[in-house]
Amino acid sequence: MNDKFITKAEALKELGISARSLYDKVKQGVIVANKVNSRVIYYSLKSIRAYKSGQDVQKIAPPLH
Repeated sequence: MNDKFITKAEALKELGISARSLYDKVKQGVIVANKVNSRVIYYSLKSIRAYKSGQDVQKIAPPLH
């Protein structure tokens, strides 16, 4: 199954957390993000749903630096 990537606004709505908390989760490797350029980042819906359900997420990609 392919993973769907969503925008920051969609990720924040899905998680119900602040932008800073989302950034922290990405840095911790809990949520997978794909940085397109310096301003555009997409977030893995699969990793977000795994985080919400309390499951461990396999690190599909390294955290953003």
